[in-house]
Parts: sequence; C-alpha cells; structure tokens
Amino acid sequence: MFPMLRLAVVIHLLLLRNASSCESWEYPIGGECCPKCGAGLRVLRHCTRGSSTSCVSCNPGWFTEHPNGLTNCLKCWACPPGNHMQVKERCHYTKNTKCTCQPGFFCIHQLREDSCDACMRHTIVPAGFRVTQPGTENYDVLFEPCPLGTFSAKKMSFSCMKWTNCSDKGLIEKHAGNATSDVVCEPQPKYLEIILPVVISVVILVLVLTFALWKNKKCLMKAIGKGKAEELPYTVPEKESMVNPVQETSPNLGQPSYANL
Repeated sequence: MFPMLRLAVVIHLLLLRNASSCESWEYPIGGECCPKCGAGLRVLRHCTRGSSTSCVSCNPGWFTEHPNGLTNCLKCWACPPGNHMQVKERCHYTKNTKCTCQPGFFCIHQLREDSCDACMRHTIVPAGFRVTQPGTENYDVLFEPCPLGTFSAKKMSFSCMKWTNCSDKGLIEKHAGNATSDVVCEPQPKYLEIILPVVISVVILVLVLTFALWKNKKCLMKAIGKGKAEELPYTVPEKESMVNPVQETSPNLGQPSYANL
C-alpha cells in the first residue's frame, strides 16, 4: 500500500511542476499545458499531444471576460428590480452585466467596478430645508436648513423663500413665520377706522373749545378792567375844591354884627 501512496505523491508533484511551468497564455490540464481560449470563448476539447485546444463561443446570457481554460462560460448577473436595481450595460459574451440603481435610489455597495449590487432610497428632504445637491446613482441628496427669515413649505425644495413683510402691504402680522411657513398677515382692525376719526375730531373740538375759552376769558378780563375804571371816585380839581369863606353874623338877632361898629 505504501508504494502506491508514494506513486500518487510523485504523480501529484509532477503535475504541480508541469502546471507551474505553463506560460501565461496556457492552462494546465492532465499534466499538459494547453493554449487558453480567448475572451468570449470556452474550451470545447482540451489539447492533446497531437492537437491544440478546441474552443467555442459562449451562449447568450453567458460570458468569459479573459483568456481562459474553462469548459463552461460564466452566467451573466441579473439586476433584480426588487432590489431597486436596473441594467446599466447589458451582458455581452465578453463582459458581465453592469447594474445601477433605479431613479430615486443610490448605490451603497459595489462588488465590481462600475456595477452596483445594493441600493438605498435617496433622502426625502423635509420642509424647512433646501436641497444643495440632488442625489445621483452613487450619492445621496445633500441639504441644509433654511436661514433665519426664510422658509420652505414643501418637501425637496431647492430654495427658501423670504418671509412676507406685512407692513409693506399695509397689513399687520397675525402669526409669525418659521422655517416651514410664511408670516400670516391680516388687514388693520376696523375699530381703528372708526376710533381714529373720532379721536381726531375730539382733539380738534378740544382745541376749538380751548381757544374759545381763552378768547372769552380775555374779553371778560377786558370788561372787568373797564368796569373797575368806572367805579373809581371822582376827583375834584384843586380850584373847584376851594370853598368861599362864609360871613360870620352877630349873635344879636335882627341886625348884623357889623352894625355895632
């Protein structure tokens, strides 16, 4: 039994030596180095000491990308719609299928160059934000919040609108604005339309009455001053105030006093 084991080991070593001695354009088979089939082909019959390798084209849906010694071509990959994938490049007998993500999705994993095998939905940007870069087949959407004083009321908005200035429209602010809604304006209260004229009328009336009272007071003071001037005592002139001397009479009745002289 041991001689048989030794023989098997020797044969295996010979095969390894022969395989390692094959050129890059050859493949080892049965202790021989056979020429490889080209891309898009497969081996139909291996070479022998008297014949070269026999090759045949791959059937549709199958491929070989490089020179090879395969007896079967490789199955083309599918792009399953259930995984939100679609065909980017169809399979050819010399290249495999290339897959990409459906619109609204982006690739999160690639096993092969330029071909995706796992997709994720693009982020839905909520109201209050604006999109700075749309999503692509390889990248998610980029976005940022609306600056203060602006808003976006819809999802996936690419811009933020400025809040309405109510005073510019002759209105007053009813509700303040925020990141998702505009300022709400409303007309001036109707009571102002009534009160304002009344207030103006009252002010004018007060001014008129004040002026009238001031005018009446002035006339009254003038009249009082005139009345006081008329009540002053009459001053007799100096010449008129001199009284002529009265002639004295004698105590004797019946004849004047100068009669005794």
